[in-house]
Amino acid sequence: MSYGAAKAAQENYTMSASVELAPHGVTANIVHPPVTDTGWVNDEVRAAVAAGTEHTHVAAPDEVAQVMAWLVSEEARLVNGSVVRLR
Repeated sequence: MSYGAAKAAQENYTMSASVELAPHGVTANIVHPPVTDTGWVNDEVRAAVAAGTEHTHVAAPDEVAQVMAWLVSEEARLVNGSVVRLR
């Protein structure tokens, strides 16, 4: 329950920040990454992800980084107050 509450608080804070910072040309978005293999993922975790419906695969760190790099790029300047859920 604490994990869900923390995510909800993070989303609400980001939404507020996106409104307050927009006049200054600053965007605020949030990225919820999927299960990401940072060295802890084993075959059991991979099987659970494959059998589930929320995520489609175990992501590599660079896949998540690519999305975040795009969000801070000039190309994404119009994206503000968004929650990006990676699967």
